[in-house]
Amino acid sequence: MTKPLRTLCLVVACTLLAPVLPARAAGDDMKLGLCKQVIARMLCKKTSEFGYVGKLGEDIYILAVFYATKNSEYLCAVSPDGQVVVQDRTWRAMRRVMHYEMDSDGKCLTVAYSSPECPVKAPIKICPPKMDGKEAAKETFWNRPIPTILDEEFRAMREAAKGQANGTAPAPTAPPEAPGK
Repeated sequence: MTKPLRTLCLVVACTLLAPVLPARAAGDDMKLGLCKQVIARMLCKKTSEFGYVGKLGEDIYILAVFYATKNSEYLCAVSPDGQVVVQDRTWRAMRRVMHYEMDSDGKCLTVAYSSPECPVKAPIKICPPKMDGKEAAKETFWNRPIPTILDEEFRAMREAAKGQANGTAPAPTAPPEAPGK
């Protein structure tokens, strides 16, 4: 077995067999974003220059970028034990392992990594997108169990029916007449 293939097998095995820790709380978008930002920092490129190719397995992403003389593909694994493993799939010469941490709220992922070629030295931080009030209400609504939602809808319908039976419901209004009649 060749060394790159052995390394890839090791990355896949570690990702599948690792215990479920902080990374499970992070969504797929956050992990993919973290991979893009880490590789962008390594190559001193913009995240917009990367293309998402696909997923090799659970939390293992394939990203493409034009680097050196040709398009290059990178494997990026975000493991639940707090590691980001990046391997160059095209050149096979580069493999980096970085540690990430979750913030105290358990929402944002942070990697302290800097590349000598890149002038940006600040830690890489990725957080879930902020939602406005309507989106948050929608998210809260659909995160409840379906029987609870149906029960609330049934109660609301029953209350409306009681109101109509008692004559307390507002009377329907007649549609306005068209002008000129």
